[in-house]
Amino acid sequence: MPAQLRALGYPDAHWLAAGMEADVYALDEQSVARLPRDAAAAATASKGPVERLLEALSRCRLPFTVPAPLGRLALPDGRSLLRQPRLRGRSIGDFYDPTSGHLDPRAEQALVELLSALHIIPKQQLVPAFESVPGLPLLGERTVATGQHWATALQELLEDRAQRFAGLLRTHVDGLDALLHACSAFLASRRAVPVTLQHGDVCPENVLVDDDCRLSAVLDWGFLTMLADPVLEMAMTSGFFDMYGPHALDTDRRLVDVFVEAFDVERGDVLRFKAVYALIGANAYSGTADGHFRWCAAVLGRSDVRSAVLS
Repeated sequence: MPAQLRALGYPDAHWLAAGMEADVYALDEQSVARLPRDAAAAATASKGPVERLLEALSRCRLPFTVPAPLGRLALPDGRSLLRQPRLRGRSIGDFYDPTSGHLDPRAEQALVELLSALHIIPKQQLVPAFESVPGLPLLGERTVATGQHWATALQELLEDRAQRFAGLLRTHVDGLDALLHACSAFLASRRAVPVTLQHGDVCPENVLVDDDCRLSAVLDWGFLTMLADPVLEMAMTSGFFDMYGPHALDTDRRLVDVFVEAFDVERGDVLRFKAVYALIGANAYSGTADGHFRWCAAVLGRSDVRSAVLS
């Protein structure tokens, strides 16, 4: 691939990183190119829903940069790459020590500022942005249809994932049917909550900061990007920050404390949304009991999560 990019006039092109859905190549000091792993997505030169959403978000005056599209590159073999600005910064994970579990308070504040920024985008900017991008994917598959309520979309996703992977889930999760029923009812109960923008994958790799841990850029939109109850993002962000380290659970609980205090939300609701994500996201990457599946199963086995969901 770098050789093909060099042939297009980018002599310093090289592989840079692997995103959720694409490989990222540095073209030069100012730009990168994303090549989707999905063959159908790589074969089209038309703007996809995430691309159109990023264009809209780039006009929303966010306090951080998003990777707005700069155009496309066509390869001789028919594949198409999306050009984006090369965003600078350090991973917010640089301010966390997984061996000790110490999280710099500046990183906690940066996460609060990020979520706050998503919450306060003027609705006159936010709603038209999403109305312009019907078909935005959820976990790379199902979409929120135009006019569909976010809770309905997640209930349908919950039902779909349960039908496809219930056998595997039951071997790892006790009382699966009760959890599914309770989580669906919980989603229905949140239908009247005012929605805010959700990134859907706020993890250290996707949040860039400067040397003082001030927000710089947020990357890799489209995994579970939607308008939804803001507590869902809090539940996911607190869990995603450290998923596999020796202090992962303590860090999760610490960030839940931070978000509960900062946003005045109910801890039980954060825990219920953790269960919702664990059920819909367990097989986000494969139909097997991979590492992400086992992490989700562990969430569904937590006594505090089960107590909140089943109470």
